[in-house]
Amino acid sequence: MTDKDEPLVLGVTFGELMTVVVGERSGPLQWEASESYVRGFPPSGETRITVTVYEPSMVQEIDLERAESSRFPWLNERIDCSDWVEADLEIDLRSDDGALDTTLMTGAKFITSTSASIYADLTEEDLGDLIFDPVDPDATLRLQLSYGTADGPLGALVLRSGSSDGEGNGVGMSVELATWTLE
Repeated sequence: MTDKDEPLVLGVTFGELMTVVVGERSGPLQWEASESYVRGFPPSGETRITVTVYEPSMVQEIDLERAESSRFPWLNERIDCSDWVEADLEIDLRSDDGALDTTLMTGAKFITSTSASIYADLTEEDLGDLIFDPVDPDATLRLQLSYGTADGPLGALVLRSGSSDGEGNGVGMSVELATWTLE
């Protein structure tokens, strides 16, 4: 969908929905102690980060209905799932200390007309000059951005290691290596 004036499944127009994330915002970034998890990250300390999100050319509306099947036909039922909107966004991440200076493309999920979640598994190419050398060679680095929270837009770089679902569930672990709140 590309018509900025046509209402989406969330009850707002494309243009209104994009105001949730699009634009440049800055705030304090806290590098956490990370030496036991990763080599090459900045030492613990504070700097500032600027996050710029560019407007996408289109969004995709997701409207799902799921069927719950049972081996007993009289127990089969249809369940309406929550509607949401997805968009691919270009994002710039720049920290004042120069450690984080990158542009990446990733997906955003808008669950309500005032909130969005952005997750991206980062590769070395996504990190610019930031060196990601984890102690666990199978560990991954994830960007998490949440818009529409009471504290303002929140962000984090999270190390994920072992068998985890990314939310900290399972036998794996998730460690925040950097966190920020945008103003």
